[in-house]
Amino acid sequence: MIPTNGRFIFYELAQRGLVAKGYRDGLPVAKGKRDDRQNLADALMRLREVKLIPWSWIEDESRTLNHWDYAPSVAEYLHDRLEHATLNPWGDEPPPLILCESSSLQGPLRQTAYSYTCAIAGTRGQAGGFLRTDLLPLFDGEPRRVLYLGDHDLAGNDIERNTRRVLEYELGRPLDWERIAITTEQIGRYDVGEPMAKTDKRYTDSRPHLAWETEALGQKLVVEIVATALDERLPEPLEDVRERELEQRQQLRVELERWTA
Repeated sequence: MIPTNGRFIFYELAQRGLVAKGYRDGLPVAKGKRDDRQNLADALMRLREVKLIPWSWIEDESRTLNHWDYAPSVAEYLHDRLEHATLNPWGDEPPPLILCESSSLQGPLRQTAYSYTCAIAGTRGQAGGFLRTDLLPLFDGEPRRVLYLGDHDLAGNDIERNTRRVLEYELGRPLDWERIAITTEQIGRYDVGEPMAKTDKRYTDSRPHLAWETEALGQKLVVEIVATALDERLPEPLEDVRERELEQRQQLRVELERWTA
């Protein structure tokens, strides 16, 4: 499942007992000191520098590039962009919003979201402004289903509750909301390894609690879970929609070629 990111790789290795937070080469390290996560980041950088793996296989979800298409004429622009013209496979409803607790989940799921014409976002923990300025406009006019992916632990559950509470408060109505990963049922069904012990600084005693990271499911399984959830909710098979889309593109291409001839 390419591309991926360092967080997914780390938790897949952690599931196999090869790395751990707060440890380096099997030995505990002081908080803030170099641990297995930094070792992994260095190893991934080295693998790409010596060209054992392509740079594009691992994405940096913390940085973005904005650029814009252009053409000598509007007709040529439309002709060049025709391959990206997309029909809504959800009929009269807006496509679901795939909402992730972390940006590391968002990146590997971006292609799947694109295939189903779904919006996708990562909240990167508890958010306020982003929910109101970027996500809230998606719900204007028509109800939109939310499919949520987040960690199964104290902080993860609080993040989900906060995200849903803010959106529902601003909208003034409940949302069609479903958590599709990581769930209690999935923890029991799949081999996600032992939970990690986390501490929460919101409590004076830094109360420890058990945590199952969504990435522990593995990237391939997470993608399959999301694709299955979308397929189950589509009003018609995606292949039928894309076939109709292709026919319309071909018809329009003939007209555009007349304009640019």
